[in-house]
Amino acid sequence: MIDLNQALDVAIDAAKFAGQRVLAGYDEELTVTTKSDASDKVTQVDLEAQDRIVERITAKYPEHGIIGEEDLHLGKDAEYRWIIDPLDGTSNYTRRLPHVGVSIALQHKRESVLGVLYFPVYDSTYTAVKGGGAFLNGKQIQVSPCAQMCDAYIAEIFSDRKCRGKSVNYPPCIAYRKFGSAVTSCAYLAAGSVHATALQCHLWDIAAAEVIIREAGGRTEWAFENPDDERGSLIFYAASPGIFDEFKAFAEKQYDSGKLRAESGK
Repeated sequence: MIDLNQALDVAIDAAKFAGQRVLAGYDEELTVTTKSDASDKVTQVDLEAQDRIVERITAKYPEHGIIGEEDLHLGKDAEYRWIIDPLDGTSNYTRRLPHVGVSIALQHKRESVLGVLYFPVYDSTYTAVKGGGAFLNGKQIQVSPCAQMCDAYIAEIFSDRKCRGKSVNYPPCIAYRKFGSAVTSCAYLAAGSVHATALQCHLWDIAAAEVIIREAGGRTEWAFENPDDERGSLIFYAASPGIFDEFKAFAEKQYDSGKLRAESGK
């Protein structure tokens, strides 16, 4: 295996390089187009931030594969693959809201072994390497020991796209928060600020986050909706261990996701 600490340094550098572009974009006129629907947006900053990440990674690891949100899929069968989301929370970004982040993960034989989440507005960097713990700006973090749903702060349960036009019940928790960014919900979970989240998203949204949450002591499970399409959507559950089972059961029942193939991500 390659030196993961060295790879972590490369990922942090790439995330901050992309983050500089993201931060500069708050003062620019954005060119916005849509993808799957009106709320699934992409800007020139998404594309340019992705190019910055690829530039830094390929300079160090030219033989590695890369999967990026913006139509990038190189080296599909490579032993090492980088999974990148250059700007998670693009809808927030177009409204000049601060909850946006850069996500970079490294997979070894399809297992995520390294994760970096960088939030440029706050200059906050969440990192983890398999077996090495999780950190926020160099300080170790852990998920909350919350053991009862009635005491929990729950972050986003699926997206606005999933919930639009449906009657939605709030979970039986003390508070519910929606940030409009998968990586934001996951980062806050890893740091103990919230206690659970459930997402219908894509691999690049959770590849880094699952390592960080896991190394912070949290539980995660996920499954592709179509096992043969790794660019397709997946369902992701993450929570403090003490409420994971109850939370997942609530989310499955509420959003009828129990029919999905029951397979945990590694």
